[in-house]
Amino acid sequence: VKPNKKLNVLLAFVVGLMAAVGLAFLLEFLDNTIKTSSDVEELLGIPVLGVIPNYQTGKQG
Repeated sequence: VKPNKKLNVLLAFVVGLMAAVGLAFLLEFLDNTIKTSSDVEELLGIPVLGVIPNYQTGKQG
């Protein structure tokens, strides 16, 4: 019996794609970092009074 090369390639592609999407969802689900002021309000249960912007200049130092 000869292996079906096209079927094997297609199957490997589908399994790899499903694994990549599953890993992306898993990493997003496990990410518990605070990214927005809404995240802070939700976590602490108090309103955010102000936000300090991340200001970058052209110079280092």
